[in-house]
Amino acid sequence: MKKLFFIGLATLAVSSATLTSCSKYEEGPSLALSSKTARLTGSWKLTAQTTNGVADALTGLDQTMVIYKDGTYSTAINYSYLGFNYTNNYAGTWAFSDDKTQIIITVNGLTGSDAATIVRLAGKELKLKTVDGTETVVQTFTAQ
Repeated sequence: MKKLFFIGLATLAVSSATLTSCSKYEEGPSLALSSKTARLTGSWKLTAQTTNGVADALTGLDQTMVIYKDGTYSTAINYSYLGFNYTNNYAGTWAFSDDKTQIIITVNGLTGSDAATIVRLAGKELKLKTVDGTETVVQTFTAQ
């Protein structure tokens, strides 16, 4: 009986260490029941953005991104500037980096691609970080 108790205790200790281990992403989650692709695919709306740690005003900006399981995506950006309304639509392909810590985006008709580091990939929230020189932008998207 003691042996069975210690085996159970050892199993519990190993499971606890595994379940509370560090996530691949800076802000988790540490445990997810669905695959990274399943969590990433869907419709996402930009709800917050910071540049170098300072919150950006999103007044007059509406950005929606749809990521498809087949490796394609589309983005619609609607914004107002000086009283005029503009719309930009983009489509292209996406892929995970080899270690799945980044998403690599290629816009149709353009050469090259852009990579964004995945800070958080949860069922309802996606955070992406891009660094361009001295500027670090973190975008928070909410599932639609």
